[in-house]
Order: sequence, then C-alpha cells, then structure tokens
Amino acid sequence: MFVFTPTRRVKQWPATIKVASDGGKVDEVPISFDLVLLPLDDYMAKVAEGNHALFDAIMAGFEGIASPDGEALANTPENRAALYQHAPFTDALLHAYRAANTGEAARKN
Repeated sequence: MFVFTPTRRVKQWPATIKVASDGGKVDEVPISFDLVLLPLDDYMAKVAEGNHALFDAIMAGFEGIASPDGEALANTPENRAALYQHAPFTDALLHAYRAANTGEAARKN
C-alpha cells in the first residue's frame, strides 16, 4: 500500500556529475544526495524565489565531492553557494531530484 506523506526525504540518492575534459570527452563521476521531495506547490514557490532557494530546499546533503586538496567537501553555506555556480553540479542535483520524485530510477532497474 502506498503511504502518502506530503514531504518525503530520501538519503544517498545516486547521481552523476558529468564534467567536460580535453578532446571532447566527458568524465562521469558518481555522487549522492540527501533530498527533500517537496509537494508541487512548495516546489514551484521555491522556483519563483530563485535557484539558490530551490537548491537549498531540495538538497539536505551530498557525498562524493572533494575539495582541491582531496578532502571531503563539507556541506556549508559557502560550499553550497560555490557548487550552485557549477552547472554540472546543478544539473546532477536537478536530475536526481526529478528521478527520485518520479521513481524514474526504480523503473529503470
């Protein structure tokens, strides 16, 4: 039986960051997100507030991202702001959110 909850959380949802490299190649790096799956009206309200508000509302955390020195990147407001300026990160976040919210990944397996 489906149990309805208006706001759902999923932890360690798999995602892939696709990063351009030399020669037209793309490196695919696995990461994961802890996501907050919002009711549609709440999601649309966050969209109207702007990208940062939306990303902060849907992303509770992340794993698999390192700083230039190789240490795990901490989930801080400063690091989030920097990641939000990186298109491969935001593409991965939005794709993961849509997949988790619609069950897309579950259908593919």
